[in-house]
Amino acid sequence: MAIYLDFRQTWLWRQAFEATFPDTTAGEQEYFRNQYLEMREKAEQLVSRIATDLPGMTVHDITHLDALWDMASLACEDTVTLNPAEAFVFGAAVLLHDAGMSLAAFPNGLADLKQTLIWKDSVARYIGNQEINGDASITVENIPEAVEKLIIPDVLRRLHAEQAEQLAEQSWEAGGIRYNLIDDPALRTFYGTTIGQIAHSHWWSVSKLETELSGNLGGFAQKTRHVVDKIKIACLLRVADVLHIDSRRAPKFMGAIIKPTGVSAQHWSFQERLARPHVESDTVVFTTGQPFDQSQAEAWWLAYDTISLVDQELNDVDQLLKSSNRDVLRVRGVKGAGTPEALARTVKTKNWRPVDARMKISDVPRVIETLGGAKLYGDDPTVPLRELIQNAADAVQARRRFENRTDDWGRIIISLEKRDDGQWLTVEDNGIGMSELVLTGPLLDFGTSFWRSPMAMEEFPGLMAAGMDSIGRFGIGFFSVFMLGSAVRVFSRRCDRGGETGRLLEFRSGTSMRPILSQPEYKALPLDGGTRVEVRLDADPSARGGLLHTPFYMRGTYTMYSLIGLLAPNLNVALFLRTDGVETPVTRPGDWLDIADGEFASRLAPWQSPEHTPAKFMRLLRNADEQIVGRAAIQPEPQYTYPPRGGWVTVAGLRATQLKNISGVLLGEATTAARDMAIPVVDNAGLAAWATDQANLFAESVRDEELQAQVAEVVLACGGELGTLKIVQYGGEWLDQHQVIELAESTTRISIELDGYFEYEEDRDQVFPRDFRHNFNMAADLVVVPKHEGRIVGSVATTWPENEQLPGDLKTRLSAYVLELITRTWGGRLQRTGETRVVGDVDGKDIERDVDVLSVHIGDVWDEKVEF
Repeated sequence: MAIYLDFRQTWLWRQAFEATFPDTTAGEQEYFRNQYLEMREKAEQLVSRIATDLPGMTVHDITHLDALWDMASLACEDTVTLNPAEAFVFGAAVLLHDAGMSLAAFPNGLADLKQTLIWKDSVARYIGNQEINGDASITVENIPEAVEKLIIPDVLRRLHAEQAEQLAEQSWEAGGIRYNLIDDPALRTFYGTTIGQIAHSHWWSVSKLETELSGNLGGFAQKTRHVVDKIKIACLLRVADVLHIDSRRAPKFMGAIIKPTGVSAQHWSFQERLARPHVESDTVVFTTGQPFDQSQAEAWWLAYDTISLVDQELNDVDQLLKSSNRDVLRVRGVKGAGTPEALARTVKTKNWRPVDARMKISDVPRVIETLGGAKLYGDDPTVPLRELIQNAADAVQARRRFENRTDDWGRIIISLEKRDDGQWLTVEDNGIGMSELVLTGPLLDFGTSFWRSPMAMEEFPGLMAAGMDSIGRFGIGFFSVFMLGSAVRVFSRRCDRGGETGRLLEFRSGTSMRPILSQPEYKALPLDGGTRVEVRLDADPSARGGLLHTPFYMRGTYTMYSLIGLLAPNLNVALFLRTDGVETPVTRPGDWLDIADGEFASRLAPWQSPEHTPAKFMRLLRNADEQIVGRAAIQPEPQYTYPPRGGWVTVAGLRATQLKNISGVLLGEATTAARDMAIPVVDNAGLAAWATDQANLFAESVRDEELQAQVAEVVLACGGELGTLKIVQYGGEWLDQHQVIELAESTTRISIELDGYFEYEEDRDQVFPRDFRHNFNMAADLVVVPKHEGRIVGSVATTWPENEQLPGDLKTRLSAYVLELITRTWGGRLQRTGETRVVGDVDGKDIERDVDVLSVHIGDVWDEKVEF
């Protein structure tokens, strides 16, 4: 009974329900008071379930709700009053504002929760994060109970304010009887919507109150003439809620029972020390009965951050009430909220002094330059354009999902134009666009990807659940634009909002100065919503180091058309080049699968002449599930030969890793934040089947037998079958694997060079190098296995495909394969020794080299046995 008397003794309660109130009868006060008390009895049962569904959180039960009458009275005593109708609406909103944190707030419990977009978004976000961490075992259809328990609290926290809006009019059914929190149907119908909106509003920004709760609600004709000032009540609710952070929210004994962990433990630790706040002049004062020692330093800092937010809330509410010509509250701020040292005078510490000595980044431009520019991406000036295309593609994909558009909808337009003040690169999309909040928040939050942040779910509910899977993962790509120039403009408008919401964010001196936010003319914004990024180039595009200047081994410049196709050869968004107002299509979604082979090869290697591309051998790669994961042809690439052949691993349609020995595209997954290294996703079976097909194509159509042998090395690296490809040279002829077997069947001894062709050796050869190169004739009884590096992806960190290591001292897969053929033909009885012999001549002069001798072993002692 003491708890009841506590809230009934507050100033606000007494003024509304007990003291004489103008134009109010005692019967009117009694009616609204009794209706509130009846509602409170039911709400108490509802909120008692919060501790079960959100374990570890500070108190959200009826004691917290009762205490809000006390906190509201503290804030408004002698300044703002409530008539009985307003007091009922205020009290009802208090009862409901956190009630949505329980599954009991949903008539069908978890089943209802799983139908919400927030649940689906949260599951999709969880799965996406698991995939980033390398765990793809959890799917939407297969969510373990343990994972559900992790998701439920997060969803309830995000959904509780929205659900609170429904509770005043919502009913629960049991045994064929329907129950409501407000029993009187007329009262429920009249005030229910307003109560729900105000309960919801505690989660809104203060600025939103003006637009969503404008206009007072007139009197409930059957009972009162008093109007309800919705904004006033909403302000009281949010102020009372933020002020209640004292020990009543975190009883020590309850904390000992539930043993909260993580951030929840820090909340308990600081709130259990705070006394009930009091007022000095127009400020709220928080004090502690027990100081924070060094072991509770983190809890003290959490208290400081929380109290700073309380101070900001009081300031914002004060400004709103003033601007709307309403009576202001008694309190307008919090004492000591300005600095840690000031707050420590009332919220005490012991044996340590709170100094704001957190790690800071004083030179933000330097960090961005180091981690988001050339230090991350290298000195390739085309990378920023690739990143801008990626951001635009993400925005288009998001709009497709958000508006349920087709997978080929959307476009990105790129232009390079000369203006009075220089050359400007522009990338424009008709994607989802950015609100001011996103434009000034996640876009500028270095290292934070908007698409994987909670804000994405708040801005675009249902987007993640609809299958949004962004290319961008790390939130650093946008900053690469400053590699090109320091003058950058970002025009953006959300696709679902009017032109008046469009904004321009302008950087005039790179990241060294704060950007300027303004509202541009309507015509300056993307016509159909979306984003346009403009950057003034510091370097002449065609000069060395410029956007269009090709690497040294290509000698020349790109055209913008060829550069766009090269950077995004198989993007799923249409790309256009705008020149003098005319838009020319560069790529379209899926065209990499059906355009002519020669056209595709030229897109991937615009520096190559058509005769140097194996266009007629381009074939699709498919995984075991028939998913297309590439389109490519083998094209052996001699070591240290430039320019490259034009093969790429692409990530989401954007080029990443250059391929060796392949022309075409393999779809891949990035292994670095810069996306300059990626591994193909084709499985072993799909790779082997494609390689076998390539072997057959080259064997049937290519007369260059040495090239066939080089292809064979690549085929073996991919796990494919060689078919009738030529693989060794024997005298003046080339042999395929079947002919090698025939040779082995016809003899018991073979001289063989397993390490490629013979090179000129100055200390051994009595001929001129030029004569050796042009006139060397190989001995007729010698087998030579050509040497070729067959890797497809190779770097210091990564090699792909990852096949087994070669046995012994063998350097190529082809040499190992030939040895295996001969070993099998001889029944496994192979002996390998070495000899020095004449391997050929140059104009009649013998050339000697050390070679291997393979022979059929006879006896019990093996000199060497080769195992496979």
